[in-house]
Amino acid sequence: MKTKIVVIFLLVSSIFKIQAQSQCFKDCQQRARNEWEQLKARGIISIDSALEINHKILLNLKGCAFPNAQLKKLDDEKFTIEELKGNVVFIHFWFINCATCIAEIPSINQLHQLYENKKVKFLAISFNDKNTLWEFSKKHGPFESIQTSIEQKLLEENFCVLDGYPMNLVLDKNGIVIDAWYEQNPDKTQQEGFYNKVKQLIDENL
Repeated sequence: MKTKIVVIFLLVSSIFKIQAQSQCFKDCQQRARNEWEQLKARGIISIDSALEINHKILLNLKGCAFPNAQLKKLDDEKFTIEELKGNVVFIHFWFINCATCIAEIPSINQLHQLYENKKVKFLAISFNDKNTLWEFSKKHGPFESIQTSIEQKLLEENFCVLDGYPMNLVLDKNGIVIDAWYEQNPDKTQQEGFYNKVKQLIDENL
């Protein structure tokens, strides 16, 4: 009898844990609005306040299960986030007019080459349409990550991309967010810190 109770308890705990993990990426816009209203009520309204809210939302994503969305590569081949499980996954939300996003591409390509034969995947998600992304690659050279395009509205609703680019995440082999952060360094020659951070997160979870 005791064994059955323990099994039921563990099953219920697992269900609640999965629900909590899945809920992290839901209602991000509403949570951000609530935070903003609380700051306004205290008379605090500034750009720094918005950045603080975004940072808090990102912190809440740590330990969460990344949404299992179906995505399309630029050649229209479909895949799901679920298919990437078993790999450490670096996810880069970006767009072609983002200076910091572009500055990070060489480092991401280097990391892709470093882990090419290991259980690591690199996924780049943009609101730019696929034709725009193709043209960007022709002009600036290949972006080695898996490339996919999603409407801005869906990025906000499904992936918690509210403001600030690039937004970077690293997932463990079970699809759980290890870290999530924004970068604000458009200098292509000063990306060592970014490179080392991503490499450390990958190495710790391989």
